[in-house]
Amino acid sequence: MKLRIGMAALMILLSVSVARAGWVIHQETPGGPGTMYVQNNQMRAGMGLGGMIYNLNNETVTMLNPDHQVYWSGNPQQLNQQMTQALDARMEQALKQAPPEQRDQMRAMMKQRMGRGMAPPAADVKVKDTGETSKIAGYESNKYQVYVDGKLRQEMWVAQLPGFKREMDMGKMMKLAHALRTGTGGQGLGWRRAQAVQELMSRGMPMKIVDYNRGGPMTVMTVTKVEKKSLPASTFQPPTGWKKVDFRQMMR
Repeated sequence: MKLRIGMAALMILLSVSVARAGWVIHQETPGGPGTMYVQNNQMRAGMGLGGMIYNLNNETVTMLNPDHQVYWSGNPQQLNQQMTQALDARMEQALKQAPPEQRDQMRAMMKQRMGRGMAPPAADVKVKDTGETSKIAGYESNKYQVYVDGKLRQEMWVAQLPGFKREMDMGKMMKLAHALRTGTGGQGLGWRRAQAVQELMSRGMPMKIVDYNRGGPMTVMTVTKVEKKSLPASTFQPPTGWKKVDFRQMMR
């Protein structure tokens, strides 16, 4: 009886440790190799000490600038507000070089190029399960295709990583990522917020993504290695000694 109780306690401890185990996901991107760390609905992605930290528990994002050892942290609304203010300041500085009678017209043109004040166009979005599979980084991955207004826009291979969904709610992650794009341009990207795409992202971990944006396919991400390990809390915090700044300072 004591042995059974001991084994039961051990299984409980093991299940708790597995539930809290994090993930280290190595990726290859057009900009070079990157690493994504995931644990307890927190994610850090980038190269070296740079990148972004997403916290789904309090819906905040942290931007890291290793060149100046500074960081910005806040919610999407704060980021969008400060980003708009910083872009406006840069725009007004540039307009000082233009003739006064042309500034209003140039200001309107620049805002249009940045996409502000313009809602993304509506799109008919459909996700197709191709039935094809590939083994990527050791995991069987299902291939899906995303069609926007009848045209192939993206291909995505999604894998089921045991325990990954306990550590990262991809639906919440996409919601936070889209909130960061609000008010910063992004016309034509509204399809990413479509229900069909949200459901696709919630099925598992994207292992490979190929974009069909301007005629030809471009691989934007491929997972090369997956590790499962417990991550320290410091993984999802700015390095000690770094200074917190506003967004305008982050852009310098």
